[in-house]
Amino acid sequence: MRIQSIYVFVKLAENNCDFGVHKLLGLPRSSMWAHISDLEKTLGKKLINRKKQSLSFTAAGEEFIPYAQKMYQSFEESLVTTHSAEDSHVGGDLIISVTLAIALTWSMESIKKLYSEFPNLRLHITASDVISKEEENASDILIRPFGESEIFSKIWCIAYHHGLFASQEYIDKMGLPKTPEELAFHRVIGFGEYKFSYYDDINWHLKGQAGLPKIKPFLTINSTTAVFDAARRGLGIGSLSIEASKVYEYELVRVLPQIVGPTVKTCFCVKKSATGRKLNTINTFRDYFENYLKQHGVKILPLEEDV
Repeated sequence: MRIQSIYVFVKLAENNCDFGVHKLLGLPRSSMWAHISDLEKTLGKKLINRKKQSLSFTAAGEEFIPYAQKMYQSFEESLVTTHSAEDSHVGGDLIISVTLAIALTWSMESIKKLYSEFPNLRLHITASDVISKEEENASDILIRPFGESEIFSKIWCIAYHHGLFASQEYIDKMGLPKTPEELAFHRVIGFGEYKFSYYDDINWHLKGQAGLPKIKPFLTINSTTAVFDAARRGLGIGSLSIEASKVYEYELVRVLPQIVGPTVKTCFCVKKSATGRKLNTINTFRDYFENYLKQHGVKILPLEEDV
């Protein structure tokens, strides 16, 4: 019985037996099955019901879940207590779920530096503005807007204050709306039909909120980064954070500055069950990421601080 097989089984359990977790782990689906077969051979029991339409744990598989979790937790803790001076107790797999905006502005050079310091570390970063419950449960770290959870602890947040923005090129061509009512005659950009996870008001500027009329969007894109880029290129007026200009290093013009949109918190969240080497690795990554944000002028706030 290999420890990697136990780890794969634990992640599969966190993902409700959805083998789509292989994408988060960076493993081929066939390798996932090889690990499960390894466990089944060792235990002498069938752990997964293999059906064409759906997969599920057998009774033996369900029974094995808490034992597998305890074995892997014990393994991680033993790595910290038994490592020698020359061994690194930072390493292993970290599954990190981030928004597209964070992924696209995150420097690969900084990740390269992290790997140079901790060569035993393996990051699996998934980037999407929509997160499924399965992906959420399988992740070790979340850096995104997030709600209340029994599985994760929120450590800190970044506050994004939203308003309406356009490029100078757009304003020169289409004019600057002077009243909220005039906005209905402009080209307004929306996020799209899909829900941004834990950010219900992403299209606040289209729904007749904050003193604005209801507006039919001229363009919709399911990426906040793409909305910024569309506004930057003069395609229309978009809902963006005041902090976006600093992040993307491009200055847009505030439209109807008296109109104040929602404040959205992107939270750094860690799995409560992490112990041993996993917890050390998470804390090491946390220190690295906090320093990275500070170097780029991004303010980190305690969760209780008024934003």
